[in-house]
Amino acid sequence: MEGALSSDRYNDRGGSSSSRGGGSNDHYGSSHHRRGGGGRGGGRGRGGRGYNNNNRHRHHPYRRDDHGGGRYGGGGGGRRHNDRNDGGGGRRGGGRHHGGNNNRGPRQPANRFTTETKSVDPQYAMMKQLTAMVAKMGDLGGAAEVAATMGGDVNNNSEAAVVTMRPVVKAIGMNVSDLVEVLCGPQNAQLFLKFGDDESAATTTANNDDNNEEANEGGDIAAMNLNDGEAKEENDVKVINATKQAGTLSTLLVSCAYGLPLQTPSYAALTLGVDVKAPKETHAGFAGRCVDLAMRCLGRDLDMALECRVASGVGAHAKGDDGITIGENDKDNVRCLAERTGGCGNGNQIDAYYRAKFLLRYLAYLTKIGIVAAEDGGDQSFLGLLQMLAQAATNAAHASANSNDEKKRALGRASRVLASLILSVLPYAMNNANDGGEKGLSSDTISDLVDVIESNVVGQTSSYSSDYDPGTGPLSILLKGELDDAHLAGEMEEEEEDEEEEEEEDGDQPAPCADTLQDLLRTVRKLVSSSSSTRFALLGDSPWLALTMDAQSSSMEEQEKVPMEYSGEQLVLDLVGGEEDRCKSVPYLLSIDNADDSVEIICRSLDGVVFGRLAIFDAPSEGGDDEEDDDEEDAEETNPNLESYTKSYSLGDRFFLADAIRDVLMCHRPMVSDAGADRNNAKEVAEQVWSISHLFLGADSGDDSSSKGIEFGIIETLISLIVQCTPQGSGMPSSSPLNEHVYLSRVLLELTKLKPSLIPQAIVLAVSGMFEDFMPSLTTTARDNLGHWLSFHLTNTDYQWPKSYWEHWAPYAAIDQRNSRGDFVAVALWSMATLSPEGPETVARECLPAGTSLVQSVFLNHKRSNVDVSSTETDLINRIWDTSEDPDSIRQHIISDELLESYGSTIRSIDDNVDNSMSQPKVWWRTRLATRALFHPVSRENTRMISLAEKAWKKKASADGDNDMEDEHPAEDGRDETEDILADLSDAIARFKPVLLAAVARDADACDSEATGKVDDDKLLMAGEVSILSEIGSLVSAWDSTAIFSLIECLMKNQIVSSLAVATWALCDNADESTNVSPQWWKVVSLAVNKAITDALSKVESSSTDLGGGIGMIIDDGGANDGVDSTEADVNRLDEALKAAVPILKYSLERACHLLSTTNSPKKIPIAAADLAEGMKRLSRAALFQLSSLALSPSPTLTLSNLQRGLMSIDADGEKLASACQAVECDGEQEKKLLQHVAFSVEKLF
Repeated sequence: MEGALSSDRYNDRGGSSSSRGGGSNDHYGSSHHRRGGGGRGGGRGRGGRGYNNNNRHRHHPYRRDDHGGGRYGGGGGGRRHNDRNDGGGGRRGGGRHHGGNNNRGPRQPANRFTTETKSVDPQYAMMKQLTAMVAKMGDLGGAAEVAATMGGDVNNNSEAAVVTMRPVVKAIGMNVSDLVEVLCGPQNAQLFLKFGDDESAATTTANNDDNNEEANEGGDIAAMNLNDGEAKEENDVKVINATKQAGTLSTLLVSCAYGLPLQTPSYAALTLGVDVKAPKETHAGFAGRCVDLAMRCLGRDLDMALECRVASGVGAHAKGDDGITIGENDKDNVRCLAERTGGCGNGNQIDAYYRAKFLLRYLAYLTKIGIVAAEDGGDQSFLGLLQMLAQAATNAAHASANSNDEKKRALGRASRVLASLILSVLPYAMNNANDGGEKGLSSDTISDLVDVIESNVVGQTSSYSSDYDPGTGPLSILLKGELDDAHLAGEMEEEEEDEEEEEEEDGDQPAPCADTLQDLLRTVRKLVSSSSSTRFALLGDSPWLALTMDAQSSSMEEQEKVPMEYSGEQLVLDLVGGEEDRCKSVPYLLSIDNADDSVEIICRSLDGVVFGRLAIFDAPSEGGDDEEDDDEEDAEETNPNLESYTKSYSLGDRFFLADAIRDVLMCHRPMVSDAGADRNNAKEVAEQVWSISHLFLGADSGDDSSSKGIEFGIIETLISLIVQCTPQGSGMPSSSPLNEHVYLSRVLLELTKLKPSLIPQAIVLAVSGMFEDFMPSLTTTARDNLGHWLSFHLTNTDYQWPKSYWEHWAPYAAIDQRNSRGDFVAVALWSMATLSPEGPETVARECLPAGTSLVQSVFLNHKRSNVDVSSTETDLINRIWDTSEDPDSIRQHIISDELLESYGSTIRSIDDNVDNSMSQPKVWWRTRLATRALFHPVSRENTRMISLAEKAWKKKASADGDNDMEDEHPAEDGRDETEDILADLSDAIARFKPVLLAAVARDADACDSEATGKVDDDKLLMAGEVSILSEIGSLVSAWDSTAIFSLIECLMKNQIVSSLAVATWALCDNADESTNVSPQWWKVVSLAVNKAITDALSKVESSSTDLGGGIGMIIDDGGANDGVDSTEADVNRLDEALKAAVPILKYSLERACHLLSTTNSPKKIPIAAADLAEGMKRLSRAALFQLSSLALSPSPTLTLSNLQRGLMSIDADGEKLASACQAVECDGEQEKKLLQHVAFSVEKLF
């Protein structure tokens, strides 16, 4: 989000340093000299260490006013924190003398980093303080501390009614009231409430002052750096400076309103207070200016959220395609380019969606206050705005119904974005008893809007199908059924009884609520029918009721205070703005049947807007028929907080809690701006998440236990987001900030530290519940994500986990047959091993209980035996790694007849009766021998780490064992600790590439000469490449996925193996059973697809600059070709990318479908079949992303529609790929369903 939390960077303990630290111009307290500036403010004392820009302080790295330092002020900390020794430090810090390298002498005046002290403009410093006050005014954490001293709920008496406010809301109202008095005072109003021409003059003075360079670089208010003039012409388009017209305070308020979702009521109250208290003669109309700016921002953000694009040459221009500038110079508060276009290229879209969501919420509160017309303003009332958006969503949904054309499908996604915005604001717009029940929208009006959305866009009667539908959705979290898991002894009978009960209930099950959009629709529908269905207080919080004003009285002795009310004319909402053309997408959708081609909606994804839903804990019972289960639950549930959560938090409560958590995670996430400023960290995000606990009402007003058990709702939400994160190693970035595995894991870790008595227990119970109840129903990706998160969490909490859980989980990992629970445990322990430099030894010594069988079943069962290493192989290893022999001599040796004679005893003649004899291991004996020798360090390291893990395990299990293994390490392995195996292998692969290629060629010639029939040379060489990969796969540890991916990538980079060979190996082309395929096969194929596309595009680029003879040259034609249409070149790039990627994709889908058909299960899903089905969906998504990002993104003209047409031209569109999946014949009922699910997902994706 942009501009909302800028003040947070000034809320740290900066300021003047104590003792020898030196002075500072900051106004927020004092700190120790280790963080203060240098010097003693003019003395000759030893300067402090200065600010370390690599630590978490938040001052701009180039700002010098905060580094006051007297004569020998502190510098940048010297070489300790600065690679270049030009930092100060000590006596020769900033100040008069140049720090660090004194040979360079004094800086020249032309250098921007001058040694002169810069003074801070008083107005700028005051605006920084204002920003801090406004941003923290409605902070729930601070208000809760104040409210704790108030006692019970507070009554606000008025003539009309007696309104009860929660203490937290009253405290926020008091903050607002105090701030209003400051802002609207006789002297301060001229400074804080300027707008229009007055604002322009003040801003021009600040921006043109040479002493205010810091303000230009680090401005923290969205309106601090504004363009001059009311409006100006740019590219023949009238550009309106919206922030200048609104004024500094209005811009700041709106910026906070769309960036701080938990404080929106306070900003509505501030709008009312300033509008009423501001001097009418000079600064009237404050609320109108806020609303006008909010509508301009809303129009901009709707266009960005729907990815509305104006055709080139038709009204397109540089200022965001709307002619409106809104704080564009505020570089400190705009996320850097990598974040704005991060993920799947939709970073701007996601941010814009959330801004629009919170702007609508802000307008809803203004409607409940009475500032904005609820229904009386016709089309420009708040209801009229929502009806306009609903009609636009309906039109887009109808235009996209039952169409595979990408342009129509984009309209369908746009309709869901609009529906989500409308449904999200409706609960906040409902009138309620807190404000007399007369303002806002009535329940009947809201019900009509919900009916429109449900019938046309989201409901069961619409064409909407969730991406998270169990089994069928491309991003599904749950399978449509359960895995055919191996069972422990004694579990079979119970499982069979459960299966029979489930089969009886299957026919009456309602449609699943699979995603947050469906959950939102259900929640709003329930809220309309019963306003008491939720205890979420933010819907009815009204801090503006705490504001008072003087009553109209003739007596001058004592003025009576009455509740503040808006007395002006109600404002209307103009989304389009006439000629201003604030919003293009909504008018386009309203007239879509008659719209021209100048506007296009290219909404590419709902990622970051809609999320999957996973209810981990039991839902509250709505009836009294659950007495039979009470005894069992009482025996199992011993945690009173869990019982409170499951019984007192309704489905509505849980939705609003989860929605608020997602809002906080999005808006408060850490960011780095283009100007280099950083903001927020995981700890601050965790604090904001926990502050949501102040937003729930108790059974009785003011009940202290109102939020009891909320930690389980927080954990439920975070884990549900974690399991749907973008898989690690998929070749795709996170599709949204809330799909970033590390970010969510860090927030959960900080929550554990913040509430150590609550969060850890909730985590343990959540994981335990998922292990028992959900694991057989989770997709492979969801299960792996959960395992990776658990490993991260335990690694960062000193492996604190109940011993009884490891003991309970151990038998599942020890079963010979694969099962979902055993796979989860193995993934968690393997991931833990990769996070430690000592690998599995650390897991055995520090994590697992003594004597556990998990070490044996997870790690030691993958131990390789070295008894088969021949003297020939040992000699070859020595020649490659010990003596560093010339590669050419080794190549001659590997293809020589002497090697055949010395190694001939290990070779058997090929059986001519065996089909595909070229794939037999003995055919490629030279290739495998050379591969084992070249990759010997991997094998050696695997053996070493497994051996250490086994010794640590045995030692811990012994009665008198000592866990300190440090003394044994050097004597046992003798390994150089500085050795980097992957780096060494990367160099060795490039150096000994001729050896491997010669071995493959020699084996291929031998196979061809002994074959009875004609041999396909391409297939023969591919079989040799597959043999290299197979040998590497047997050498690398099962838990070290990073190593195998790195080595495969290096082999492809050196053109030793082809991308198609990698896909062939990943899907075990020489095997007929799916059990041999790794669950991670699709990640390997995705890596191959990426490499194929990259190589193809590189060839296109090189051919475009090749003058013949392989000489590439950059030619400066003086702009002679500037007018040449680049579309043809872009289309050529896309064609080449498709030619490279589609064969691999087609082969992989066909092969995976064939393997899936070989399984046969009538009732439950085989785990290998589930891996294949999930892999096909994930691979399709990854391939589509890589084609889009590599072949489409560089082009300003091509869109997904061009990609779709390109796929159709080579019979690889969604319909053709889906038909290929459905054409595979199989006998098992579950396999048929899986193939149908895969076909549906592939067709939906492509």
